[in-house]
Amino acid sequence: MSHSPVSSPPFHAHPPAHVLTAQITTLDKNGEEITTVGLDRFGFDSRVAIDALRSLYLRSHYVVSANDINDVKELDSEDIITQHAKFLQGYAAYQSKSIFHPDTQSISYTTLSRFPPVKLLPPNLRKRILVTGGAGFVGSHLVDRLMLLGHEVTVLDNFFTGSKTTVNHWIGHPNFELVRHDVVEPFMIECDQIYHLACPASPPHYQFNAVKTIKTSFMGTLNMLGLAKRTKARFLISSTSEVYGDPEVHPQTEE
Repeated sequence: MSHSPVSSPPFHAHPPAHVLTAQITTLDKNGEEITTVGLDRFGFDSRVAIDALRSLYLRSHYVVSANDINDVKELDSEDIITQHAKFLQGYAAYQSKSIFHPDTQSISYTTLSRFPPVKLLPPNLRKRILVTGGAGFVGSHLVDRLMLLGHEVTVLDNFFTGSKTTVNHWIGHPNFELVRHDVVEPFMIECDQIYHLACPASPPHYQFNAVKTIKTSFMGTLNMLGLAKRTKARFLISSTSEVYGDPEVHPQTEE
């Protein structure tokens, strides 16, 4: 009599014990612990607690397997929350969870009901900031910093290479707005600062549609410069290592 193999759930029921109890520290080149990121100079405080950044980049979006309702209740128990808090040093309340149901091969998502604490700025210091390409790798990290600093952030992205999952932990926050839009087309908004990062960066991506990449680089930048001129916003455009020509070695060093 032959037996068909039993497929095991693709996810672990709980995170590994060493992950739950790990104490994370970040050291500089001198061996001293880093507790904040950013500087306080020229009257502008851009410092963010590194624990707050860990709560975003190391957030415990664990996908657990639930065979019955008791497993789901166990997931929400105080013991698991306490263990998560040890891992993220107090930010477990801001983590989302997903539950995998092996009997129906389905997954249910639990969205955030609370957001990471952001700095409370007075109106005269709070900036309205537009980030194009904010759902990409660099853009999403910039959005996290700007949100934690207390600014109002609008992300503009067509998701050609970016993903909504990189910023979904801010969706619903009163200071955050996500707009699906291609910068090739004009976009009207009132803002104080513009960070223009919209363009495919990986060679496979921009070689897949070279014409679209050129249009994004040229027309997108032209539209954002026009918006900056109209609103008198400060403008920052991200560059690329390609401006230095074809490199002789990969990967390139910062020098």
